[in-house]
Amino acid sequence: MELRSGSGCAVLCSTPPAHTLLDMPAGRVRPLHRVGAAGLLCSLALTCGYAQSAQSAPEIESKTTPLTFNSKVYLVSVPVVARDAGGHAMGNFERQDFELFDNGKPQIVSRFEVERFAGIAAPAPAATAAPAAPPAPPDRFVAYLFDDAHLRFDNLARVRDAAWRRISSSANPAERIAIYTTTGATTLDFTSDRDKVHEALDAIHPQAPITSSAIDCPPMSINMADLLWNKKDPTAYSDAESDVVACTHMPMTADEADFVAENAAKTTLALADRYIRESLGTLDALIRKMSMMAGQRTVVMVSDGFLMLDDRRQDQSAVFERALRANVVINALDARAIYVLNPVGEASEHTINSATIGDKGRFANDAALADRAVMAETASATGGRFIEGSNDLDAGFARAAETPEYVYVLGFAPQDLKLDGKYHSLKVALRNSKGIAIEARRGYYAPHYSENSAERAKEEIAEAFFSREEIHDIPVVMQTQFFKSTDEKATISVAAKVDIRQIPFRKEGDRNRNDLTVVSGLFDQDGNFVKGTQKVVAMRLLDATLQSRLNAGLTVSATFEAAPGNYLVRLVVRDAEGRMMAAQNGAIEIP
Repeated sequence: MELRSGSGCAVLCSTPPAHTLLDMPAGRVRPLHRVGAAGLLCSLALTCGYAQSAQSAPEIESKTTPLTFNSKVYLVSVPVVARDAGGHAMGNFERQDFELFDNGKPQIVSRFEVERFAGIAAPAPAATAAPAAPPAPPDRFVAYLFDDAHLRFDNLARVRDAAWRRISSSANPAERIAIYTTTGATTLDFTSDRDKVHEALDAIHPQAPITSSAIDCPPMSINMADLLWNKKDPTAYSDAESDVVACTHMPMTADEADFVAENAAKTTLALADRYIRESLGTLDALIRKMSMMAGQRTVVMVSDGFLMLDDRRQDQSAVFERALRANVVINALDARAIYVLNPVGEASEHTINSATIGDKGRFANDAALADRAVMAETASATGGRFIEGSNDLDAGFARAAETPEYVYVLGFAPQDLKLDGKYHSLKVALRNSKGIAIEARRGYYAPHYSENSAERAKEEIAEAFFSREEIHDIPVVMQTQFFKSTDEKATISVAAKVDIRQIPFRKEGDRNRNDLTVVSGLFDQDGNFVKGTQKVVAMRLLDATLQSRLNAGLTVSATFEAAPGNYLVRLVVRDAEGRMMAAQNGAIEIP
């Protein structure tokens, strides 16, 4: 860091190392591109009319810092969709119409928003032969997540075909589609290329037979293994002992049979846990990816359902929290369509002993309900829809891929919240509104940590940067330009001129203090985050400098190297003292 002076003007400049650039984790989905040290030029230009003594402390300093974000749950967000008898979302309710309960206790709704998602019409053809404008950036992202660990082959074939019919019939030019599987075996990032989408769908195949027993003797379903090993259910123990004797054809004591059965249960649960961890990890990475997409974000999860083990509930809740923070709605589609349980048929897959088939029929029925509950919970926890009980998969995908026209977001701060990680049930009701169906988050888990203002500031900046919303609390003028050094390489410059007359300063001795955080970055034509940087400008201005600075303003700029193409430019400015923000969008086309 050095201070260069000349002609009565001081300019502070720095060349940041690569590790200080915007660094968002992407898990297995897709690593982010990073800007190298040579790609980000020192570019803080401070218009000034004062000289500075070498002995005095600097009045303005700038540094580039990394962006890291952690989700918090102190303000619990509860997305709610209210539907009439025809299934249409309604948008005419106010804050006072809702009642919200946490573990049965009424809560004060401190945050209330109504998000309206209207359909996007295709652009009308130009009336004249004017030069074509850059294509509009995407503003809707739909990720289809297929549970290839639990989908039966026949169900998977049907849902792949139905998904393709839905996707191929969609004519929204601003929509981008991604294809993922829970095991990570098939991955296609967001794209407008329907041929690539079709190829990815055809590549999806069932993975390991997770719904069958991990070992042959004794045969054991995941639900029975959970009952035996985790729940210590006496009936499950008795049936397993009987099956062990039947399949080994060996006389043994009850303790010996229990030992064999317990080993089978542990092996089965270990395999189930592996796929649960993979599924949650894939979903979490996908949500992280989508949190960096500027627009509407929807996940369509397609599965036959699966059992969520109690040991993974906290991980599941963390994924739901991340989805809520990122405004990602998860809609769940039951691939079994109209599912008629045949307890005897289900039980026959996991028994060689007719004496236990009745108990296992009951276990199978309970397992089917538990599998369904996980799907329903995944949808309701993020304000999504659970679609089941219909053989019309085309209509099911149409409902799953759509975004409700109206979504209410209720927020509340739990009183006397203990940081113990325990589950809290939620209930949302409407006052005096008969015949209205409510789809809302069912609960949340308390955190194990505390929140601080610095982390919250990071979250606010992240939420603003990875959205399309324009914010004008602080007057900011954004300018963009580019120059090409070669046919395949260009440099984009983004400059933000900030009018600091609208932000407060805190007096500290003989200085006036405030910090400006300026985040700028690029998104490609498919809405994928390309690169970005954050600069923090620390202002410690003397009174005389402050007066001159109020009229001159402050200009902060950054440059990025990029290949030819169409880019969305996103700029966010936040001050530390007033906690006000500005956010703007820009577009640039490099031929």
